[in-house]
Parts: sequence; C-alpha cells; structure tokens
Amino acid sequence: MGAEPVADQRLRILHLEDSAIDAALVAEHLSRSDLACEIRLVSARASYAEALAADSYDVILADYAVPGFDGLAALDMARTLAPGTPFIFVSGTLGEEAAVEAVRRGATDYVVKHRLGRLAIVVQRAMAEALAHAGQRAAQAALRESEARLRLALDAGRLGAWELDLRSDRLNASPTCRADFGQSPDAALTAADLRSAVHPEDRERMREVMASAIAQSADYDVEYRVVQPGGEVRWVQVRGRPTYATDGTPLGMAGVSLDVTERKLAEERLVLLMREVNHRAKNALAVVQSALRLTRAADLPSYAQMVEGRVAALARVQTLLAADAWTGADLRTLLEGELAPFLGDGRRAAMSGPEVSLPATVTQPLAMAMHELATNAVKYGALSTTEGSVAVAWAVEQPEEGCARLRLRWTEVGGPAVAGTPARRGFGGRVLDGTVRMQLGGRVSLDWQPTGLVCELDVPLAASGDERMGRVV
Repeated sequence: MGAEPVADQRLRILHLEDSAIDAALVAEHLSRSDLACEIRLVSARASYAEALAADSYDVILADYAVPGFDGLAALDMARTLAPGTPFIFVSGTLGEEAAVEAVRRGATDYVVKHRLGRLAIVVQRAMAEALAHAGQRAAQAALRESEARLRLALDAGRLGAWELDLRSDRLNASPTCRADFGQSPDAALTAADLRSAVHPEDRERMREVMASAIAQSADYDVEYRVVQPGGEVRWVQVRGRPTYATDGTPLGMAGVSLDVTERKLAEERLVLLMREVNHRAKNALAVVQSALRLTRAADLPSYAQMVEGRVAALARVQTLLAADAWTGADLRTLLEGELAPFLGDGRRAAMSGPEVSLPATVTQPLAMAMHELATNAVKYGALSTTEGSVAVAWAVEQPEEGCARLRLRWTEVGGPAVAGTPARRGFGGRVLDGTVRMQLGGRVSLDWQPTGLVCELDVPLAASGDERMGRVV
C-alpha cells in the first residue's frame, strides 16, 4: 500500500527514468512548487522491483519507454506491489492511444516531458485523489467490520434480520430469520411465504399490529405462532420499525426475529405450576382445617401438641414432594421421615419391602395415615413402652388389568396388652378411614391382637382420576 503523507512531511517519490537529464528536469520542476519531495531514482527493471518491494512511496513517476522494460509492465508491477500508490507517466513518447490504455490499466495520470510545468499540479491532484480513495477504503473496511460484528451479535443472540419493502412487498431475510419461519437457511422467503407460515388464528392479529405500527409511526412488536413445514408449531417474536419518505409515505420496515418457543413453553409450565401450587395449597389448608376441627384433647397443651404433630407431618411430606418436583416420593423415605420423630435412633422399627415410587397424589394421604398410626402407637400402643417395637412390611401387586396396588402391613409388639377392639373410634381411626378409603379409594383393616395392633392397608397406586401409576424398581 502507498503511504499516506502527513502535513509538513516530504513526499516520497519513486522515479523510474533512464535519462539523467530528464530526471534532473523532473526534480527541478517539483522543487519550484510548494511540494517538498524526496525522490528515489531508478533506471532499470531490477532496481525498480527492488525499490517497490523494500519500501513504500507516496507517488510513482515512470517513463513510458525504458530500455529493456516498458512502462505498462512497470504499471502492472506497481499495481501488484503498491496498489494504493498513485502512478503517473512522465514521458516524451506517450501517444493518445497509449495514454488511454495506461489509464484503463490503472495509471492515475500522465504528463509529457515538454510540458513539465503541469507536473506539480498533477502530483498534487493525484495525492488528493489517493487520500480520498484511502478514506473511502477505510470507511468501507470499517463498514465491513461493523457488519461482521453485527452478524456475530445477531448470530450469538439467535436473532434473524429482515427488511420489507412496503411498496413492492419484497422481503429480504437473513438465514436465521428464514429458519424461524421453517425455511432452510439458503432458501428464499417471500412476504407471502412468511404470512402463510403464521398460524391461521394469529394472522389477523399480526396484520393489525403491523398496520397500527405503520399508521402511528411506532415500533412493530408482536409474538405469534408459526407452523413449520412438518406441522410443528413454534413461537416467533418479531420486532421492527417502519421508514417513511419525506412526504410521510410508508416505504418499508426493518427489524429482527427471534424463536421464543422455549420461553413460551416455560411460561405455560409456570402457569400450570402456579395452578398446581394453588391446588395443593388449598388441599394442605383443608387438611390442616380438618386436623384443627377433629382433634380432641383433655387440655389446651395436649391439643396444641397433637395439632403441631399433624401439621409437622404435613410439612415433611410437602418437603419430600418438593425435593422431587412434585412427581412423587420413595415409600421407604416417606416411612422413615414419618416415624423418625417417634423412634429416636430408629432401632425400634423394622421395615421390609421393595423400592416403590409413590405418585404425588398418593404420597400426602399415605403420610398422614402413617403419622396417625405412629401417634396412636406412642400414646397407647407398642411405642408407649421401652420394650415395644413396630414392623412395617409392604409389597406391590400388579394385576393384569388396572393399576398396581400397595399392600402395607403395620404390626406392633411389646406394648401394653390389648384387651380387644376399642369401643369408640378416635380421631386417628377417622383419619385412617378418611385418607385411605375416601381419598385413595383403598381399604383399611384394624386387628387388635393381644400382642398389639395389626393394621393392613390396601391402596391403589393412583388416586382417583390420576393416571400416573406407582412404580416398583
């Protein structure tokens, strides 16, 4: 590249000339002008090529006819080795046709030797043009760099770019934008293709939002569904801004597109989750309300203790379910959590059975039933003495038709002798009946053996209306 001269610096000129007299005349005419010049004189092809390769110059002057080396060859070499440097022929043999050919092949200008008075003006004009061209090249390079950064930013943000001519309805879309509307990145996407890809139920809204943006000179911002060629429905957000002629006539719109399907699905899941949380919160409050209403105790401290125990059991199962995103809970983990407050080190309880994943709808009622059995054992049964213990065993039956059923057996031994079936059913019995039979659609069997209570639960591993089945691992 040719060097760009700085104010108050000398012009560095490479002069190809085999005549010492002509070279001195050129130097003399330049010295008479306001141009401060530093001239390197070469007279043959080899020294000319060496000078071009070794250094850079502001201007190249060349005779058209040098022994063993013609001017057009010198011009071609300069265009290769110093493409931005002005090249001026200074020759006494350059005819009109040769001059035209030289300019066509890249020469900046030419001066005949018997009119060297023009030389300084031609050099100054060539330098001015070179500076202007250098500025244009710098601006173009900056523009290309800016466009590259913009493309990188758009790609990183998964944004498509588009331009719409409102007069011709011609659409220019980037590869990402085309992909947003179900087209391959290298396929054409017309405005008609785009509109036809929009879900039929969303097309009118799209038209209304666009018409409003154009009419009010406002930003265009809309989200709608796009039906992919294979039938898949995706969500796309499109933003843009209209442009106008000086008389206010709408000319076009330009903007970006973004596939927001994942966000829309997340929003839908959030709405469903909020509804589910609301439903479960109401259920939990209903259970607490029942515990408050049905709990019976001789005094207020006893009443508070019993209520707190049942609410704590409810809180434990809520925590257990939340840890697994409300998909369910492991049966053994549930039993260990409900019995831990009553057993201390846990050596007074034996558990046996396969690994069972309980559905979420079964987990809470079953946990409350286990809590009532443990509470009753602490107050009246095997856990009311230091020698007593409980055993919990379970199995899962999977019939050929219908849902799996959990068979759970609670056995107490070592507690006070049992005289027989109690004459009156207490709150714990009502809770067992309400949770197992009414909520879960199962069965409860209470057998008051002399050695202690034996309770058998037969529970379907899917609550009424719930198709999620319990799994045995």
